[in-house]
Amino acid sequence: MADSFSATVRDVSSDGKGIIEAPDGQVLFVAGVWPGEVLQLTRKRTGRDVTVRVDEILEASPSRILPRCASHSAGVCGGCPWMFVDYDAQVEQKHRRLERSLLRLGHVEAKRDFAIAPRPFEYRNRAQFKSDGKALGYVARETHDIADIAECPILTPINNRKLRALRTALPNSAWTPSKKRQWTTIDIDDERERVMIDQRQPFRQGNSDQNTFIINWLKDCISELDEVDSIVELFCGSGNFTKVLAETSASHIVAVEGDDASIAQLTAQGLRGVTGIRANLFSESDIRTLVPNVNGRLGVVLDPPREGLKERAALTTLFSNARWVVYIACDLATWERDCGFLSECGLSPQEARGLDMFPQTPHMEILSVFTRA
Repeated sequence: MADSFSATVRDVSSDGKGIIEAPDGQVLFVAGVWPGEVLQLTRKRTGRDVTVRVDEILEASPSRILPRCASHSAGVCGGCPWMFVDYDAQVEQKHRRLERSLLRLGHVEAKRDFAIAPRPFEYRNRAQFKSDGKALGYVARETHDIADIAECPILTPINNRKLRALRTALPNSAWTPSKKRQWTTIDIDDERERVMIDQRQPFRQGNSDQNTFIINWLKDCISELDEVDSIVELFCGSGNFTKVLAETSASHIVAVEGDDASIAQLTAQGLRGVTGIRANLFSESDIRTLVPNVNGRLGVVLDPPREGLKERAALTTLFSNARWVVYIACDLATWERDCGFLSECGLSPQEARGLDMFPQTPHMEILSVFTRA
């Protein structure tokens, strides 16, 4: 059964889709549209499944632009869902989302100086492509197919050269996936010459400009917080922020990470006062047995993946002893949830600002500071 109607996009969801209310009250999510746009839509229902097609944009947003990527315009690649909107509008939408989140929390105001990206394009310092031996690219929009990509406007020039070099090897039987795999993964990084095939590369922030901003922000934050004897850094990776912590007055830094290769890279740097510990921070038993109790004045720094603090009960003692916490988050919903946990541990948010790590997408980082009264 299908029906057609016109509707206005009232907002965007956390994954960047437009939120629309049908005449019968059903809320629908539509990709590639922007708040305020008036659309002519066709809704199709098959059992419990509902699909929506945009037949015509009756009134376009003044922020709508022509995307720089042909694959985006063709509706093939879903990697940059907001490329059809000008950059100022993208940033404003992200800032509004953060402000709404802070309003729900009720006790902290957003910094107005949202950290925009210096380069909305040509910023991505690493990428993972998929290949079946015939095509090479990203995952196609709304499917599990491969979007065959010849050029990518968000990659750094070095990485675009790497992409072009990889494509000269097509077709490539060595990239044909096994029967148990849907595709072969091919990872590149503009600081690494070697291409990694079906291997997990150590974590690195995907935007070098914005990573520098976070490092400088972290230095300023800690210089203004109470001095502590020790700092525990959770999800330390290979030491991106640990180097900043080693330059503080704290005599001992405990850096915790679940990836062996990352801990090995961190240890090889020989940072002053740093002890690297390999522990899975999504495992209650690892936290309780491997993460040490730290005495004296304590600060905590963390930069978790999207899941945030999953094992909160096992971390209660650590956060209840902390004088302050610096939390760098990459998911607004889990950060908002974790704010409640930190509040239960006696910590109050003092600062929260947004940072645009990945322009052309709805993703943003939250840089936040919590202190104990």
